[in-house]
Amino acid sequence: MPTATATPEGRQARILTAALRNWAALDTTHAPTAARIQIRQPPTWEYAGTINITSDQTNRLLGLIRDDVTTHTPHPTSPEQAATAIQALLTERRAAGHTTIHARDLIEAATRIGRPRAWIADHLNHLADTGQIAETWRPSVFRIA
Repeated sequence: MPTATATPEGRQARILTAALRNWAALDTTHAPTAARIQIRQPPTWEYAGTINITSDQTNRLLGLIRDDVTTHTPHPTSPEQAATAIQALLTERRAAGHTTIHARDLIEAATRIGRPRAWIADHLNHLADTGQIAETWRPSVFRIA
């Protein structure tokens, strides 16, 4: 069987798998299996194993996922509030001595900005059109004016 080249995603999947297996093994209640988590690993997404979890573990895992999604989901803000948040990010970058900003920097700050990616991309175009940032020869990289 050929072995797939290790990818960063594959390593992360293996680490998550090991953590879930250890976490599931800590249950000493001998409760019946309520859910099965199938593990697949990149880059080919082949089946790698199954982890059985109890009802209590299922509820705890869903709670953790819900909390994580809530924490990392943009909270709606007005366009003015979002523009202010982007200006603050540009000011922070300028103060730190950076002369450029990547679109991904703003996408990663989407929870702070509170607007979806499409809005952020449109706002970057607006900032470029008004001369507050300037496009560079590299895609998605802007010079801070």
